[in-house]
Amino acid sequence: MYKLLCFVTVCLLCLATAFGQSKPSETAERSHVERFSTPEVKAERAEAEASAKLKTNPNDAETLNQRSVARMQLGHYSSALEDLKRAVSLNPGDANYWANLGYVLWKLGQPPEAIKAEREAIRLDEKSYTGHYQLGRFLLRSDSKQVAEATTHLKRALEIDPRQYEVRFELIAAYRVTGDLAPAMAQYDLLQDARPSDPRVIYVGALLSADRSDMNSAITSFREALRRDPNLYGAWQDLGLAYMKLNRWPDAEESFGELARRQEGSVEGAYFHALALYNTGKTAAAEAEVRRALRLDAGATEAHILLGIILASRGNANVEATEALSQAIALDPNSFDASFYLGRVQYATKDFAGAAKSLRNAVRLDPKHAEARFFLGTVLEAGGESEAALDQYDLLARSNPQSAMGQLGLGALLLKQGKRDEAIAVLQRAIELDPKNFEAHWALGRALLLSQRFTEAVENLKSAVLLAPYRSDAHYQLGLALQRLGRAEDAAREFAIVDQLNTEFRTNKSPK
Repeated sequence: MYKLLCFVTVCLLCLATAFGQSKPSETAERSHVERFSTPEVKAERAEAEASAKLKTNPNDAETLNQRSVARMQLGHYSSALEDLKRAVSLNPGDANYWANLGYVLWKLGQPPEAIKAEREAIRLDEKSYTGHYQLGRFLLRSDSKQVAEATTHLKRALEIDPRQYEVRFELIAAYRVTGDLAPAMAQYDLLQDARPSDPRVIYVGALLSADRSDMNSAITSFREALRRDPNLYGAWQDLGLAYMKLNRWPDAEESFGELARRQEGSVEGAYFHALALYNTGKTAAAEAEVRRALRLDAGATEAHILLGIILASRGNANVEATEALSQAIALDPNSFDASFYLGRVQYATKDFAGAAKSLRNAVRLDPKHAEARFFLGTVLEAGGESEAALDQYDLLARSNPQSAMGQLGLGALLLKQGKRDEAIAVLQRAIELDPKNFEAHWALGRALLLSQRFTEAVENLKSAVLLAPYRSDAHYQLGLALQRLGRAEDAAREFAIVDQLNTEFRTNKSPK
């Protein structure tokens, strides 16, 4: 239902392989305390020792590099950056310094500068494992157009040091981006042989199963990986996505809920949790969660779209729904979903000109989207542009003759041409193809009403209002059909609902 874009990183790297090490130095045998110290304590001690040396000789490039490594281990990237800038200025020919500098720049959110530093490391030393490895990682995460070059550098890093299994995780990620599953599986087999109990290896196997559309195997492996390491946040997300593909929304809600609980500051976690809540019918909870996602990141386009959809589903919050979807378009003018759903909300508010503009943009972005083209035809028809509407219905009928939306377009076209019996047959076929399609039941109800087949019209329009109880036009058509059958009391009840919905729309009154 929604276009969901998600990039999952499975390589949680230890710092020893993430950046180049300082050069070895003569050290005394480590004491018992040193051997059992935590990495943080060791890093603090190394930083202190390096700082002491630098007081004596502030121009010692290698000591600056050693201190930068300690500071990286402590997460003090800004101070590590200053050390490395000083080190490369003192000794610009050391590839190791440049490789470390690239890593720090990446951690500080400067990808172009990080890539440039890693390229310099490789220029100085073509056999720099760290340079090739990190350049491959950075390119892989920076631009999908650079995946081929990223793969080349990762393979070169593996040639330089085949023992570094972290590179194989990255290579699998690169091959998955390009859809090259055979070499990805070859790397996975090597990882499985070497580390069969590593949760990350199990996770990668699950991802590859999902790539082959074997969702049941993928789910089993995701769950096993999480059993071994519940902190694999990407696995919680991918498990939820696997459930989504199988329409197992309650299970998806559970997975995304756990992800949101474990990563309270993650906008993706909040968004996916909201999406699952909405699809399990928990609209109020979904609205609260998607608003939380927007508090975390007001620029999250998908969250604005989902908020707009949720508000529109209430039937009496169309003003705010329009604002949310308009904001999504401002953030991403090429978002099909934003234009499509905005057009639908504008149609519901009888802003036919605005709806036509939004839906034309949606059709431009995705010419093969049948539902968008059908709604464009409907909006043009409602706005009095009958010939333009007929063109859209004709295009839809010819391009999707065996789809429910194609049958809808053909039915609307036949009805406009006065061929009511043919239109009714086609619309009945649309319902056979998609029994829960509101538009099909509504269109068939109208066609039957025009043909004075009031009893059948009532049945189809009842189905329509059950599917979309907030649609005042469906209640109105049902009221007309009941009135023609002489069921005045029932008709009056439907017309009262129409008045209530219209009042709520005008006042933007919240539901009770």
